[in-house]
Amino acid sequence: FGSSRSSLAPLRHSCVGAAIGVARLDAMGKGTKLDDPVTVEQVPDLEASKREIEAYFQEHKAYEVFDFLLRELMVKQPADPLAHLVRCLETEHPTGPLKVVVASPPCIGRRALAKRLAETFGLVYIGAGELLEQAGVRTEGIGLADEQQVVDLVLAKLRQATENIQGWVLDGFPRTRFQASFLKNESIAPDHVLLLQAEEQSIRERMDAIKFGDMEGVIVPPEVLDEKLSLFSCHNMAALEVYQDRLYTIDTREEPEVIFSKMAERARMLPRSLGPRPPPRVVVLGPRGVGVREHAKRFSDRIGAVLVEGGGIAQDSVAAAGDVLGAVGVRLRSQECRTQGWVLCATSMDAPTAAALQQDPDLSPARVVVLDACEETCIERLRTLLHDPVTGKVWYLLPRNETLRKRLVRKPEVQNSAVVAAHREFTEKLPQVLEAFGNSERCCKIPADGAPLEVFNAIVDFVERPLPLPLPAGLCR
Repeated sequence: FGSSRSSLAPLRHSCVGAAIGVARLDAMGKGTKLDDPVTVEQVPDLEASKREIEAYFQEHKAYEVFDFLLRELMVKQPADPLAHLVRCLETEHPTGPLKVVVASPPCIGRRALAKRLAETFGLVYIGAGELLEQAGVRTEGIGLADEQQVVDLVLAKLRQATENIQGWVLDGFPRTRFQASFLKNESIAPDHVLLLQAEEQSIRERMDAIKFGDMEGVIVPPEVLDEKLSLFSCHNMAALEVYQDRLYTIDTREEPEVIFSKMAERARMLPRSLGPRPPPRVVVLGPRGVGVREHAKRFSDRIGAVLVEGGGIAQDSVAAAGDVLGAVGVRLRSQECRTQGWVLCATSMDAPTAAALQQDPDLSPARVVVLDACEETCIERLRTLLHDPVTGKVWYLLPRNETLRKRLVRKPEVQNSAVVAAHREFTEKLPQVLEAFGNSERCCKIPADGAPLEVFNAIVDFVERPLPLPLPAGLCR
């Protein structure tokens, strides 16, 4: 699927570039062109106009809209291109219909979750099992149905949805590499593949609960369940191999409502944009001990942005060069930060400072990341942090040299009581800080109690993707 998408890149970029040019011309009336100033002394701020237009395009997902429209024309080649484009823009999401595959081991209640996902987002539900049942096949009594029959039934529904420019949730398909090959041949690529993960023991316990009336569901004979589990183990990863770049695994040991919330949250995420990116402006916040600086440093290195360490930023700090944000504000306004973008990290921030950032058109952050970890995690990660008062070096592991070991100390700010106090202060201030930042989709809390690599990947996913689709009615952030 990647080759056809990349082949559109030059054409897509040309069209987007042309659109930006038109938008800029429209936005620039008298007094905003160098050759047509209001007065001789007036110097237009073209850089500010450029940032404003870029922000508009990002906010309204203009690049994603162009990407969708161009793909539609290239793939379908309609007789009346303009009429077809109008139809595309009249859909609920002009960035393109949402397409989701839901896969899982057998007998974990996947169908109910997939149907609810389709209803929540207004998508067509296409269930392989349901289509077989409508065709008169008893799916609870077989391990794997006739593949060609399944393919024919599913593809007919997918073609119909594609023709109507409708999004869909595809439940239980593809199960094998053979089935996946038909999707590829039809140029049908999902935006997301949600893999609901479950241990074999928990599946068997669920079957027992259904058998004894403790849970609703269909009873599957033990020998058929064994065959289904074996087939899933043999074929699942091969079937989903081509979708590794959009595969997301969800643990089903949690409550159904939590599982569905994770499915919906992932479905809202849009693919990474192929459009030009303005210099990034990212704020990373978190309590002491969560690894704010480490994650911010790694991310700034990844995107080539400037790392700005704010520490505990407060608006009542001594202003530098008349800047309300002090030395940090001066740094953020530097030519280097304006050109390369910046990642600002801080373990403390107050609401007035956040409001000053948000209200400044040159500094308003495109993304605000909050690393959310419990007190115990912060204490544990700082437990082994030792300081050498002689050299100033920080040690994370005890050195072998006994003399050196004896002089290492823990600084007051990493003592357990100080970490707990800092965590509580951060937690108390956070609601007001997020409100000052607009408390919008640009702000995201990322669970940070897990492995650092998982936390970093979540940061990358949030910052580098376009803003997610609107929250469906009935779902809470």
